[in-house]
Amino acid sequence: LYNIKILLIFCCINSCAQEMKYGINDKNGRYANAGDAKIYYEVYGEGKPIVLLHGGFSYIDQYKQYIPELSKKYKVIAIATRGYGRSEIGSQKYSYNLLADDVKAVIQKEGKDKAIIIGFSDGAMVSYIVASKYPEVVDKVVAMSGPLGTSGYAKEGLDWLKTFNSSEFERYRPDFKGIMPQPQRWDEFIENLKLLWVEPNIISFDSLGKIKCPVLLLAGEHDLYCRVEHMTEIKDHIKDARLILIPNASHIDVSPRNMTLFKQYILSFLN
Repeated sequence: LYNIKILLIFCCINSCAQEMKYGINDKNGRYANAGDAKIYYEVYGEGKPIVLLHGGFSYIDQYKQYIPELSKKYKVIAIATRGYGRSEIGSQKYSYNLLADDVKAVIQKEGKDKAIIIGFSDGAMVSYIVASKYPEVVDKVVAMSGPLGTSGYAKEGLDWLKTFNSSEFERYRPDFKGIMPQPQRWDEFIENLKLLWVEPNIISFDSLGKIKCPVLLLAGEHDLYCRVEHMTEIKDHIKDARLILIPNASHIDVSPRNMTLFKQYILSFLN
């Protein structure tokens, strides 16, 4: 019995260690050249490509529950947004168009197949642009809690944006400076995020009409960064879109940490 307990403890520790490797996994990590920056990403599994795009306060490990499930059937490509973790900041000022170009560079480096994109928050916003600007590389989109910029925010969301600073980001990700290729550029990275996050409209509603693929929109009824009427308008401008509003849910409730949404809506949409 003692030996069994020791074995269980060891398995648990080993499992946790495996989880901690997402985002810093040398075995699965790769780089794509996006011109002015090398974009880091990790690949798991084989099959049709699925690209995972994390949120603004997150990283590849935000999808630590999705990756094991998806990699059983798909080739999972988990991308680190430029400046995040092991991805370089580059020399260009940040914009969602720039981040979309980075995603395209990764998809094309990994092959000629169209990819399914799953994005949360910032990642969802980038997915709209990739699907609109480069329909030839996108097969489906799952967009969780993704507005078109601050025009979709409630007043409380706009008020928070005014208070955002470097210290707040460090509280969320105290590990980032230790894995950045250029930690001395931390302040520049934060200023780029501020520039990025104040864009009122990252893409026009009319441009959403250029999206040819099926799109699943997931949003919370009480999301301060995705007003219900804003999400409804996004749905109305995409030819093949379905909007699911989650009752009593906030921004973070409709995220990759919610495996109920993954099992109830996302898997059936992918299949």
